Order: sequence, then structure tokens, then C-alpha cells
Amino acid sequence: EEPYWQGFDLDTQERHARMMRAQDEAGHETPISVETRADDFRAVTQVSTYTKDNLGLFAKISGAITACGATIADAQVFTTKDGMALDVFWVQDASDGAFNEPRRLKNLTQTIKQVVAKGLDPLAGVTLPRLQARYEAFTLEPQVLIDNGASAWRTVIEVNGRDRPGLLYDIAQAITDLDLSISSAHIATFGERAIGVYYVKNKFGLKVTHDVTLRKIRDTLKHALAGV
Repeated sequence: EEPYWQGFDLDTQERHARMMRAQDEAGHETPISVETRADDFRAVTQVSTYTKDNLGLFAKISGAITACGATIADAQVFTTKDGMALDVFWVQDASDGAFNEPRRLKNLTQTIKQVVAKGLDPLAGVTLPRLQARYEAFTLEPQVLIDNGASAWRTVIEVNGRDRPGLLYDIAQAITDLDLSISSAHIATFGERAIGVYYVKNKFGLKVTHDVTLRKIRDTLKHALAGV
């Protein structure tokens, strides 16, 4: 996809290509490949995963990352024509630094693999940290915009609200519960604000056009943004 080629440098593309080739060769023996690369200069760690696409995959991986104590600062999702998904996350630790401690990175990788391979609930039994005081001071009205004209084949959903621990998981799980599949996505955080753009399709592989369903999507995602 064109956004992928424009969004990553040649070194990252080569690393992704090697990971994808190894995963394709491994087949069913290894359900998912996970690669981590810390960037101390940018104070972020890139987590790349490649596996067979399925309903709720993005929610499972983002939940696994959150369960390991990492904060997701940015994320991009790409799906291939042969039914595979490349999900790339940029994560930080609680001090807004690169999530790069070897033991924690190993646990992160193992948790993602177990959640995807075994279909586990990534946040079962996990108590998320409270919002930092700097976030509690801000009140942002949750916004959900739905556009059926921006893409020829997908419904585009933009969500905008206050960032908090587990937000990305809650949004992705809400989309999954609505029986929608994420074809591609771009998520970013700007201080206390989180913005996500999701290209989705219904269970028939089509755009969502029914007015009642569109209202349900808006209401459900606003509740997810508000954490209720």
C-alpha cells in the first residue's frame, strides 16, 4: 500500500520484509512474528507484528501491549490482499522514554504471541494505572466522525478524545464488538489528546451505510472514548 512505502524508511522496510518472509516460511508453526526496535534518540520503541488477519486482532495486540505496562504513542495497521496484517506500534514506558528494558521487552513479545495464538483476553486481571494529573486537568469532548466518501471501498471513522491508559484497546475492542474489521488505521497522541483514523468494513466486506448502524457506531465509540 502506498501509505506504507511513504511512512517507513528503507531500513525499516527491509526489516519488515525479513520478518514477513520468515513468518511466511514458518507457516502455522509460528502464528505470529514480533519484532522490537528501540530508538533511544526519539525515546520510543517500535513494535512490529505480522500474522494472519482476523476480527479483533488489533484490539488483542494493543491490549497485550497495554497489559505489559507500555504506553502506545502511535500505531499503524496495514492488511495485505492475501489476508495478512502488519501492525506497527510505537511505545514508551511510564517515564515517556523508550520501552527498552530487555526483560520487559521479552515479556512484551511473549505476551503478544500468547494472546494472539491462544485467543486470551489481554487485560484480564490487569489493573490499569490512573490517569496522570496532567491529563485529569483536561476535559475533551469525545468526537466521532464517519465518512463514506473518503475511500472507494471502506468506511472511514475518525475518533478524537482524551488519551488515557487502555484507550486504544477500548476503541479497537468496540469496533470489533460492532462486527467491523479494521483494514488500516493510523493512531497518534498529541499531549493529552488521542486521534485515530480507522478504515473499516462490515462482515460482508462492504462499507457501512445503514443509518441505524452508523448511529450505533457513533454512540458506541463515544462511550469507548469516554471510558464508560
